[in-house]
Amino acid sequence: MSNKVEPKTLADLEAMHTGSLMSRRKALLKCDESIKLSDQTAHSSSGMIEFKDTPEWQRAYSELISVLSSRENIPNKKERKAIRQAKARKGK
Repeated sequence: MSNKVEPKTLADLEAMHTGSLMSRRKALLKCDESIKLSDQTAHSSSGMIEFKDTPEWQRAYSELISVLSSRENIPNKKERKAIRQAKARKGK
């Protein structure tokens, strides 16, 4: 069973929180490569994005990346640790 992602407009994406955008990215990346490589026998016409080889997926992913690239970087766990350690060393 493939992952299904709801299509969103560019305006919807711009209004979303960065964490929600990252969750959407994760969901888009979980989509199957194509219907040929999935375990589905037929493509459903639900209006949802299911496969990476479709123009809908490619448009959704490129719009998502363009919105994310305009946001400030949120340090991950490893980056936050390095920042804390650098501050601690500087304070001594």
